[in-house]
Amino acid sequence: MLLMGLTGGIATGKSTVSAMFRELGVPIVDADQIAREVVEPGMPIWKKIVAHFGREILQDDGHLDRERLGEVIFADREQRKVLNSLTHPAIHREMVWQIIKHFFQGHKYTILDIPLLFETSGMLIKFLHCTVVVSCDEETQLERLMSRNSYEKEEAEKRIQAQMPLSKKIELADHIIENSGDLDFTKEQVQVLHQRLCTSYRRLRFMVILGILVLLYAFFFIRNMTSR
Repeated sequence: MLLMGLTGGIATGKSTVSAMFRELGVPIVDADQIAREVVEPGMPIWKKIVAHFGREILQDDGHLDRERLGEVIFADREQRKVLNSLTHPAIHREMVWQIIKHFFQGHKYTILDIPLLFETSGMLIKFLHCTVVVSCDEETQLERLMSRNSYEKEEAEKRIQAQMPLSKKIELADHIIENSGDLDFTKEQVQVLHQRLCTSYRRLRFMVILGILVLLYAFFFIRNMTSR
C-alpha cells in the first residue's frame, strides 16, 4: 500500500480536496480529526494541556476553547511548540494504527491529511510515496479565511503568517493541486493524480512479485547446484 501526504495552507481548500479523494473510495487518515479526539475532556493529553495553559482555555462543558487556545499559540511561538509537543506523539500513534488497518483492508493507497506535514512530520515523510500541497493564490486564501472564520483582515493575515509560507510548501511537494477557482478543475486534478497513484501501486506490486519470483528461482537454483 502506498502512502500519500496531503497538506496545504490555512483556507486553501485541503478539506475540499480530501473529500474529493474520499468520494473516489480512498481512505483518509485525518490528523485534525484525530487531534480533536485525543483532547476530549478527561483524556491524558487534555489533562496535560489544562495543567500547562490553565482552565481559562476551556469551555463551560470542559472541551477546549479552540479559539481562545488559538489566540495564545498564534501569538507565542514557544507556546505553540509546547502544545505540539503535548499532542503530536498521541496523534502519530493513532495515525499509525489507522494506516495498519487500511493496509490489511487491501487499499491501494491511503492519504495522510496533515496540515503541518512539512513542519512536524520529518520522520514520517520518509515513508510517503509522495506529498501533495493544495494551493491557491494569496488573495483567495485571505478572502476565504476572513469569510470562513469571520476574521478581520489583520487577524487573518496573522494566522496565515504563523504557518510555513505556502510557496515553501510548494517547493517541497511532489504534486500541486491548484484550488483558486473552479471546483471542476480541482476535481480533474484529483482524478488525474488518483489514476497516477493507482498505476504506481500496480507497478510496485508487479515489481514486488517479480522480485519474489527471482529470489525463489535463485534459491531453488542454488539448492539444486549444491545438491549435485
